[in-house]
Amino acid sequence: MLRIITQQADVKAELQRICDRTHDEQVVHKEATVREVLQAVKRQGDKAVLHYTAEFDNQTLKLEELRVTGSELDTAYQQVSQELLQAIQLAARQIEAFHRQRVPKSWVNFGEDDVVLGKRYTPVDRAGIYVPGGRAAYPSTVLMNAIPAKVAGVPRVVMVTPPGAGKVISPAVLVAAQETGVQEIYRVGGAQAIAALAYGTETIPKVNIITGPGNIYVTLAKKLVYGTVGIDMLAGPSEVLIIADEFANPVHVAADMLAQAEHDPMAAAILLTTDPALAKNVQVAVERQLVDHPRRIDTEKAIAHYGLIVLVESLEAAAELSNEFAPEHLELEVKDPWAILPQIRHAGAIFLGYSTPEAVGDYLAGPNHTLPTSGAARYTSALSVETFLKHSSIIQYSPTALQKVAGAIDALATAEGLPSHADSVRRRIQQDE
Repeated sequence: MLRIITQQADVKAELQRICDRTHDEQVVHKEATVREVLQAVKRQGDKAVLHYTAEFDNQTLKLEELRVTGSELDTAYQQVSQELLQAIQLAARQIEAFHRQRVPKSWVNFGEDDVVLGKRYTPVDRAGIYVPGGRAAYPSTVLMNAIPAKVAGVPRVVMVTPPGAGKVISPAVLVAAQETGVQEIYRVGGAQAIAALAYGTETIPKVNIITGPGNIYVTLAKKLVYGTVGIDMLAGPSEVLIIADEFANPVHVAADMLAQAEHDPMAAAILLTTDPALAKNVQVAVERQLVDHPRRIDTEKAIAHYGLIVLVESLEAAAELSNEFAPEHLELEVKDPWAILPQIRHAGAIFLGYSTPEAVGDYLAGPNHTLPTSGAARYTSALSVETFLKHSSIIQYSPTALQKVAGAIDALATAEGLPSHADSVRRRIQQDE
């Protein structure tokens, strides 16, 4: 049963408990397992990848089966409906159009005395994208990760995804990959896939950055390989926080909460509302919609453990609680969402109005759906083109310009006890004189 909290003294503690749901003792135990997997793949390469795929995913692969073949890629198009193909292509166009609006441009500025300063953006050489799989298929995740890499100009994009029954990868996932130009795909998932991308194996190349969401093992693996490679963020489990007024439709609100809960037993779905009647009606609607839910067991677990309805005194109070939680997805199902928007400081993605369910952002609005979770929206943002870019500072000084600042550099270097720093300037000035 979805709980309703009316006592404000309990609200912050409960929100903090939900925010910290990935930091319990079970996670510590899982981290030890992940460390073992990472070290084994680092030492043994493909052999360890195949071993853990058999152990964790119950898929016994031969070495030559790791990479998806060209014939499998071709066949995938024949296995998806025309309707789904058109939906993937529409989503791809929308996502690419959005991400092309925010591509950083290299620049230089020519100042006095021939001083040149600037910034140069270059893509990483190789990117690895992780696409969850196995029991479910996520072509949208392919699009959301591969398209920003493509827009950034990454020359080599490698995709890993766990196989389903019969070693099969979803045709929709394979079609989405090809629509974004990704041809190098490996049927491996979990911590062993992250390890393979981070360290490289005989078959799977080492990459510079790993992006994409996954289960707790994938997230922990990304955390542990950070530094060896870059990562986008520690994303997942999914979460939504909805701020709703008395005019919101309880059936729609309930559906939006379940849309998050169905992702994972650790997903969170929270409603903050000023209206007691809406709170009760949403509670009832959630129970009704769960009755015939295809993913009822996992969804019920999420609702029972990390689902919550909170009654608040005002929308302003709701906004402040939302800021403290810093949700991955924030829905403003209120009459005038633009009036509340200036009060929102921390959220991965914000959905405004009664007709903007979070599912729009998941699939084809354009903005990325790989978003910070568990409070990380306080300090980081969605995956973007910038995730796949590095920037280098450009600096050039003329002899005249160097002479003008030599005294200041000398003073700062001396103060820091770095005489060779001062000498590197002084010797140039003396030579020019």
